[in-house]
Amino acid sequence: MTDETTGIRGHIGLFLILVFGLSWGFDLAIALTIGHSAFLELGLAPWSMFVPAFVALTLQLFVFRDSPIHIHRCREKALLIPVSYLILTLLYGLVTFLAIAIPSQRSTLGGLGNLLSTLWTLALFTLYGQVGEEGFRRVGLPLGDRGRGFKIAIGVVIFLLAQSALNLVFRLGVFQGPREQLYGIAIPSALYPVALVLALIMAVTGTPLAGLAPTFGEEYAWRGVLQSAWLGRGRRLASLLVGLVWGLWHTPVILSGVHTYPPTFLGMLLMLVFFILWGVVQSYALFKTGSIWVAAFLHGLVNSVYTFSLTYLVRPIDMIGSFGLGFYGLLCLAAIVLILLRDPIWRTQAEKDPPEDTSQPD
Repeated sequence: MTDETTGIRGHIGLFLILVFGLSWGFDLAIALTIGHSAFLELGLAPWSMFVPAFVALTLQLFVFRDSPIHIHRCREKALLIPVSYLILTLLYGLVTFLAIAIPSQRSTLGGLGNLLSTLWTLALFTLYGQVGEEGFRRVGLPLGDRGRGFKIAIGVVIFLLAQSALNLVFRLGVFQGPREQLYGIAIPSALYPVALVLALIMAVTGTPLAGLAPTFGEEYAWRGVLQSAWLGRGRRLASLLVGLVWGLWHTPVILSGVHTYPPTFLGMLLMLVFFILWGVVQSYALFKTGSIWVAAFLHGLVNSVYTFSLTYLVRPIDMIGSFGLGFYGLLCLAAIVLILLRDPIWRTQAEKDPPEDTSQPD
């Protein structure tokens, strides 16, 4: 779906109004009730992460008749993917509401929400076994070039771990040292190094897969739908514009003070720079592999490995003046982005093909 408008072109304003309205409305409701810090303790992914794809899929399935996956045009079995995602979003929203409203059951409901997300991922594997790559492709959701996606994922992990190491080398961070627990599991000191490696493997594989649903919620809408609608401006510009929108969409979370950056002008500025730059990486992965699933997995991979690094490896002393997502890390990321932007993949087929010679022979 890298070069298709998927029925959203001409309706971008409506799409953005609905996404921002529902997402920011959810963030406001959290701020006015239990607060974002308390919400994080629930262990639930924010419902706002599901909203972008929920809106995009609802419009494509039921409103925009020119959409390739409108229910009156598409009868593919793989249509169960978008339909099931709508159901998942509604159920996840209900679980989130109950977890907020019933404090005594928050632990149980938090586990239920994560179970729903994991079951959706498992259902994808089951459906893929039935309809295959072609079935997924017919609804605009191919798995694409998984080999290339694997290489990009390895590069992302190396980048994040290198940033953590740079913080340690330049004394911009504090080594966390052995912990009594890893992901809530008590670990004997003698086994800690082995357990740490196993935990990293989990952060690189299991966690992003289990949390594929919320990251799909963002990537399908931003990189898949909105970016596709803006491809007429060129792939590079479309990617940068989507990164800007993606960053602005995160504004309420940054202002809440629970995200990576502080709720200050400088923090907001660095946040926008990060989302624009990292948006290029996500778009590059999508164009290179032809798969929104790779982009969604990378999104979860970044969240997981970065959190792992902060918790168990090196925590920056100053989130602004550090590598990783700090100022120095953004300089490193900008250098990588400049290299990626030189790849021919950013040119559309029309740009690659030379114009036909219409001149008459002498």
